[in-house]
Amino acid sequence: MSYHVIFAGVVAVTAFSMFVNEQFLKLPKTIALTILSVSLSFLITGYIRLTPSYLHPLHDLLSGVDFKTTVLDVMLGYLLFASSLHINTIALKKYFSSIFYLASLGVVTATLFTGFILWQISHLIGYPLSFANCLIFGALISPTDPIAVASVFQSTKNVPEHIKTKITGESLFNDAAGILLLVILVQIFYMHDASKLSLMSISWIIIEEALGGIIWGIIVGYMTAFLLSKTKDAEIGILLTVAAVSIGYIVANQLNLSGAITMVVAGLIVGRVSKSRHFCATTIQGVNQFWDLVDGLLNAFLFVLIGLELLTMSVNYDIIIMGIIGIVIVFVARFGSMLIPSIGFFIYNRRKYAFKWSEMLLLCWGGIRGAISIALALSIEHFPESLVAITYFIVIFSILIQGSTFKWIIGKVYP
Repeated sequence: MSYHVIFAGVVAVTAFSMFVNEQFLKLPKTIALTILSVSLSFLITGYIRLTPSYLHPLHDLLSGVDFKTTVLDVMLGYLLFASSLHINTIALKKYFSSIFYLASLGVVTATLFTGFILWQISHLIGYPLSFANCLIFGALISPTDPIAVASVFQSTKNVPEHIKTKITGESLFNDAAGILLLVILVQIFYMHDASKLSLMSISWIIIEEALGGIIWGIIVGYMTAFLLSKTKDAEIGILLTVAAVSIGYIVANQLNLSGAITMVVAGLIVGRVSKSRHFCATTIQGVNQFWDLVDGLLNAFLFVLIGLELLTMSVNYDIIIMGIIGIVIVFVARFGSMLIPSIGFFIYNRRKYAFKWSEMLLLCWGGIRGAISIALALSIEHFPESLVAITYFIVIFSILIQGSTFKWIIGKVYP
């Protein structure tokens, strides 16, 4: 089946879902698109069991998307650039220490907690998983998803600025930390030459991916900003940014740099520098409007794809039980990753650096998981299908339950 046909099918489902939501459901777009696409997946799967000959072409059409390639290799760079372009860099700088911890050591701590607890519980309930696979699962599920987080905030307007900045800023950067940790763990546990890994080689992976991504992102960001300052044509400005994101992301991946970090840094730089008086207001307005549109459209496609991915998965009673357990574990691990440093700050009388209870609650509940976790799970060869399904289960819960109740939680914490 051609890519054009698959694309047409996904666009049709997205357009129909958005129309139904606007006319009848009137839910936040993220929630509605996920609900409708998941419902469509259930209906198609159910009808195939009853009348297998009729709906096989539709099933093949909608399940024909390579989710991992579509998300990680195509959509991620554009989405991260669009999200970071509009970040308030002044507020980001103000809360940088908390954001840096959450996006680095916080991810590592949550990964260790998640992996160890899941490994223990899986053996207790008679559904044993290896410690290696549990750790890898922890690395791909611990980072929050910037696309899902941004979508939730679009429909939740009364979020305190410091909470919004911390959750959004963390989600932009912690994907890179999760991917780096995932690469290291996969090389340790899955690669045949894992015995050759050393502290030096692991350090080099981190330096190459993270520091290289930052440097390349700075280059791409300032080059793009310089070219934007020289044009007064909005269409040229739009094409320049699209070219920068496309080429910048591809080059980063070819050089084994972090494409995610590259796009976040580039977007932050372009967003900050373009506010200068030297830039044509019409050009920058056109660029911002274009990337707002790209952000909205790609988000819509992405959440439909999440729902349709159910067509390719086998879910049974055991997976549902493990999924529910996984949801609890992920929350406990994230809460623990903030509680431990807070206790340390209290012990050493540095209370102003500690996370407050209300802040920890909102950071836990607002830490939405999304498509990136599913794509990472699908990208790992020989990764158990059960853990892929559990990842999907947690992501669906995160989008539907956390996303729909986050506004209510904020109202309770900040009445």
